[in-house]
Amino acid sequence: MAPIADELATILRDPAGAARRCLDEDRLRSLTLAALLALAFGAVVFGAVVGSYRGGIQLLFAGVKFPLSMVAALVLSVPAFHGVAAALGRPVSLRAMITLALVAAGRAGLALLAFAPVLWLAMDLGVGYHGAALAAVLAYALAGVAALGVLLRGLRAGRHRITTGLAFVAIFLAASGQTSWILRPYLVRPQSAEVPFVRSLEGDFLGATAVSLRSSLGIYGRRDAWHDDAAPAREGAGVVPLGPWSGGPR
Repeated sequence: MAPIADELATILRDPAGAARRCLDEDRLRSLTLAALLALAFGAVVFGAVVGSYRGGIQLLFAGVKFPLSMVAALVLSVPAFHGVAAALGRPVSLRAMITLALVAAGRAGLALLAFAPVLWLAMDLGVGYHGAALAAVLAYALAGVAALGVLLRGLRAGRHRITTGLAFVAIFLAASGQTSWILRPYLVRPQSAEVPFVRSLEGDFLGATAVSLRSSLGIYGRRDAWHDDAAPAREGAGVVPLGPWSGGPR
């Protein structure tokens, strides 16, 4: 366990050193194992906390879907990272790129693990449904920033470094946002009679996040395509609009 603990400390405290090791293909086995452990444990714990808003089977559903979402984002992103780097004259071996992406995801998992007790405390203190949804989205976004920090540190000095970095950011944000949207709901109302593992695929992540933001401010409008079919237009009618992490009517 000592080597794994040391590798976890490297991922957490020395992302630049972890990124260099990935590119140099230096002792990748232990680093990859530590990254996978951090990704799985952090995402499962954070997902369970999000699922605790509804309780019951949703703890398991959310705990499973968070790491699945992150792995799916990596599967979509890594080939694109590899192709973009090669096209811009900054080739990296596929093995090094895969490890770099896993280390980035592992650091995101550690960030989610750190945010989990804060989110749990907010929900325990009675934060509202839309507030909890936005807090979870914010924590997930900040974890993504931690992951991007590793990826960007893996870009050594040279031509097109900034362009490559911006391309990585765009690819990662698009992939992680959409995969998390596809696997929703994560946050389900306690009053919901049903707890689906996934919802229909209408709408997109950015649009639903905007809906949650407006709803948290008390601004309710007409139903959007991704809302529950039975939902009336306003919260006062008994059901509120659904956000990107939502699971059903009140």
